[in-house]
Amino acid sequence: MKLKIDFHVHSDLSADGRDNIENILSAARKRGLDGIALCDHDRLSAPKEGRPFVIPSCECSTSDGHIIGLFITAPPSCLKETSGRLPSASQAIGEIHALGGIAVLAHPYERRTDIDEEAAAKADFIETCNSRACFKNKKANFQARELSLKLGKSQLGGSDAHSASEVGNSFTELNCKDISLDSIKEALLTGNTKPVIQKNTPRIKKGLSQLTKCRRSRAPLSRMVKAYVYIVYCLLLDLIKPI
Repeated sequence: MKLKIDFHVHSDLSADGRDNIENILSAARKRGLDGIALCDHDRLSAPKEGRPFVIPSCECSTSDGHIIGLFITAPPSCLKETSGRLPSASQAIGEIHALGGIAVLAHPYERRTDIDEEAAAKADFIETCNSRACFKNKKANFQARELSLKLGKSQLGGSDAHSASEVGNSFTELNCKDISLDSIKEALLTGNTKPVIQKNTPRIKKGLSQLTKCRRSRAPLSRMVKAYVYIVYCLLLDLIKPI
């Protein structure tokens, strides 16, 4: 059976996430998704069977960008939240594999042009459809696809949603024996995936995420003002140069 899964979603457990898991699952259901990977920043989510199901995941911050760990059984010990420092991508990937998980190189060209290909080659998948990756680099998803082909890596799609309204903007289609976490993992390991991008997320959503992060951290007035200015900037760009 063919399933549609958004492999990159954030809840309000991320500092810049704006919706709780109940609202996210409701949105996933309305958009015809069979499941999501809940990839909160440096924090492991809990699994949930059913439909839509939740794949236990974590988006690890590293000195080489973000690495998603899917199906991991415990938080990697190298997480900044526990270690106080950023691990390398290679270190994070190694710990994800040691925990029985699948490592995904997330939006590799979102903010950078130079990629550590030696580290990238250790990942199991490269995220090539990400609805937020093009905010600063319009070619980010294209470059990620080129990298996956160069390294012979399978491709994955995820919205990188930070609110319920963004869920399903990108997703992955794959064929599974049934609707279970074990079946999904087994299907992924075959590498037969089809990433799909429905639409790019408007920049204003990024602005609102940053404002949420400032509010939660009780940022000083100067940072709050910058957050509001950034929202206006994003809104103007969306009107003048929609993505």
